[in-house]
Formats: sequence, C-alpha cells, structure tokens
Amino acid sequence: MRRLRESLERLYREFDYTARIDRDAIRFPLRYQDPADREIVALLTACLAYGRVDLFSRGLERALAAMGPSPARFVREFDIDRDARAFDGFIYRFNRPRDLVAFCAAARDLLAVYGTLEACFMSGYSPGDPHVGPALEHFTRVFLSADLKRVFSRGRLSRGYRHFFPQPSTGGPCKRLLLFLRWMVRREAPDFGLWASVSPAKLLMPVDTHVENMSRAVGLTRRRTRNWRMVAEVTRRLAALDPADPVKYDFALCHKRMSGDCLGRRDAVVCAPCGLRSVCSHWRHVRRT
Repeated sequence: MRRLRESLERLYREFDYTARIDRDAIRFPLRYQDPADREIVALLTACLAYGRVDLFSRGLERALAAMGPSPARFVREFDIDRDARAFDGFIYRFNRPRDLVAFCAAARDLLAVYGTLEACFMSGYSPGDPHVGPALEHFTRVFLSADLKRVFSRGRLSRGYRHFFPQPSTGGPCKRLLLFLRWMVRREAPDFGLWASVSPAKLLMPVDTHVENMSRAVGLTRRRTRNWRMVAEVTRRLAALDPADPVKYDFALCHKRMSGDCLGRRDAVVCAPCGLRSVCSHWRHVRRT
C-alpha cells in the first residue's frame, strides 16, 4: 500500500496537466468564466463525452456555436419552436438533433425550479450518504422524468437522450456523469470546484477504458467487467490512499494510458521512465539482474 501511494502521488504531482488539457474534454467548460455557463457546458460536454475526444469534439463545437456566447442564457430562454432548428444537422454516433433539443428543454425546466444544476443535485444529496451515488440517481431521474412530449411525440425518450443520463441503479459505470461531478466538485486543477457544497471525499472514480486498464495494472481492481461495482472497488482502494480526495489521480491515470505512455503490456523502452513500474502487474514477475 505504501509503495502504491508513493507511486501514485508522484504521478499526480509530476504529471504535466497543461500539456494534456487541450486533449481532454474539460477544455470545453474551461472556456467559460461565468459559473452558470461553465456548469451547463460541463454537463453537455460530459453527456457527449463517449468515444474518442477528437470525434465527439466536432459535434460539441457545433452545438456550442449554436448556443452562442452564453450557453446558460440560451438554455434558460430556450423555446422549442424558435430554437430547435439551431441543432439541425447535428449527428454524433447515435445522438441526433432532438437529443440536444431535449437536453435544453429539460435543463430549462430544471433551472426554472432549482435555479442551478448544483441545487438540483443537492436536493438529492445527504452528507450521511457514503458517496455521491444516491444524489446522482436523483439528478438523472429529474432529466429522465422531464416533460418532453413536444420533443418525443410518441412519449418515449430516444435512445440517445437516455444515453446522456445513465443511472447508478442500472449497474453501469456512469463514467461521464462521474467525470462531470469530478470537474464540478474537486477544488484543485485541472478541475474547477464550483460545487463547494459537496465534499471531494464523496466522489466516485470515473472509470473509462483507460482508467480501467491502469487500475487493473496497478492492483486497484481485479474485476474484468467495467461496471458500478468496479467503480466502487477502485474508489474504495484509492480512498485508502487519500480519503479526502480519492479521485484526484483520475486525470493523470487516464492520460498516461491515452497518450501512449502505457501500452497495457511490458515494453522495455516505453516503460523505462514510468514511475508506476514498481507497482505494475506487467513487471511484477520480471527477474532483476
């Protein structure tokens, strides 16, 4: 445990975050200074952040351009008859224009009731909860139960819109929404910590394919399926290293794999400078000479 803590702490302290920000989805909300804009853009970015960053970025750029200089104002004043055409032509994998229309309509109604996304999240949050899971379940339910009959005429939410808001109760990893929460709650860069009412200690690790493989390599999990149980296990073991901020290693672990600094296998050249080598399963049984 001590060796793992030292290795991850060194990775966290020495990682060049500036060099990787432009290759991360967080760059989109970081463009906006107004907290209301940053909150809305962070959620929309997280909703679309599946697949390669360079691919979903194209669609997101188009959506943000359509929303103008203040996405928060665009959402608060959103009128389906007037504004739905702004997203015409939007396609990203299985998301279509009506999914963005539904996002804006649901967010508009949510903001009319709660004032901010944070207030909505906090209405389902209890400091006594072991983590943010129950509050996230409530948060997603608000979006999934929104009155969207004018968007989905048959009364059934589209697959694309439902994909925006996965629920912990279904057992999936909910990576994108946990990533959104990391951005909003953590107080240290690269995150922006707008939601001061939630403790970083209650966050759960956003486990994507990169973090999954890195976590398995350094012994944070042995599970083979990326799901909510893996999220809980990885977070629990990270909390043993830093109970106040267990997900702080997320960015560095993700980008170490994403950048090609970790190949998921033993490589004498690529692995030579790696500070995680002493705790990596790929090197565990190498005979030292």
